[in-house]
Parts: sequence; C-alpha cells; structure tokens
Amino acid sequence: MINLCIINGSPRKERSNSSYLVRELTKLLDTDIEIKEYFVGNLLKNKNLLNEILSFDKIIFTSPLYADCFPSIMLEFMATFEDFIKEKNNTRIGMYGLVNCGFLEGTQNRTALNILKNYSKRINFNWRFGIGIGGGEFMGGSKNMPINSRMKRPIYTAFLSLKKDIENESTTPMNNILVSPKMPKFLFKTAANMGWKSMAKKNNLKPKDLYKRIY
Repeated sequence: MINLCIINGSPRKERSNSSYLVRELTKLLDTDIEIKEYFVGNLLKNKNLLNEILSFDKIIFTSPLYADCFPSIMLEFMATFEDFIKEKNNTRIGMYGLVNCGFLEGTQNRTALNILKNYSKRINFNWRFGIGIGGGEFMGGSKNMPINSRMKRPIYTAFLSLKKDIENESTTPMNNILVSPKMPKFLFKTAANMGWKSMAKKNNLKPKDLYKRIY
C-alpha cells in the first residue's frame, strides 16, 4: 500500500482552489492508496505532526501562486520543515508539486515549481515532477463542471500523468507539466472582470474603487 501525504499551503484551507484541485486529484487515485492532507497552518501550530510526515511514501506540496512564489505561511512552513528534517536520516521520500495561479497560463507557475524542485534537493527528498495549473479561480469556481470536461481536459490529463507516477512507483525522470483551461483568453478576462465587480459589490464597493492604490 502506498501512503500519500498532501501538504496544503493555501491560507484559505478547505475553501481554497488548491483544496478543490486536491479533491479532484484524489478521486482519480486507486482506493487502496492511503491519503492524508495537512494544512501548513496546523503543522506550524503543532510541530509534533512533522514526525508524521516522514512516515509517508510520497508527498505532494500544493499551493497557490503569490508573485512567482508562495504565500508567506507556506514559506514559513518550508523553512521550519527544513530545520526539522536536518536532524533526521536520509528519507528520500518521493515529492511532487501542485501549484495553481490566477493567470490563465499555467506557464506562470514555472518558477514556483523550480523552487520546489530545489527545495526537495535541500531536504534530500526525491523530486519527481510538478504540475502548474492556470486559471485557478476558474477551476475552483466551476466545481459543478467535471474535471474531464472539455475546458478542464488539459488539467485532467495532467492529473492522469500524476496518478500513473504515484501508483506505479516510477523512477523515470519527468518534466514539469504546465497546463491551462481550454478557453479563449478574452472569455477568461471577461469572466474575471465580472467576478471582481461582483466581489466589489458584495463588499459595498464600486468598480472604480478596485483601481485605488494604497500609496
């Protein structure tokens, strides 16, 4: 039996797009794979849980993209976990990355996945590959649309590659997979602008208020 650990770096926890993507991925995995998800905020509060992470065969680090990197709480966890694991023996746990961004283009996640790759080397994990997903808000906001639907098919195909690698104990080197929802950019931008205006209205703001600057 394969034990899979998912470390979720989103500050929004269960309400996040990262959690939605994790749920869709885990639905595709064999039922005999034991899966446990940890949120980094909980791991930082209870550092005894860090020992549990080392009991897994494989780990997926998942996070939203914040300015080509990760949220501060994810970075704090990574630093804490690196200090913790220095005192441990060589674990060589298989590691994957799953990063999503608000941009339509999945290529925007390339730098963040490379950071995870380098991080895996620092902590002596066995880096496999990462998946960078564009249109994170669209993905999380269209939960009723099946993951294998036409618009989401590229993400579904990427998940099948991840599923195969996890289940087959593969050792063949893999490149990162950068994918985007299959939709025209003008449609994506139109929907995004409508979403921002709707959010502004719910918070008693006008569309022009979205252009205000702090300084």
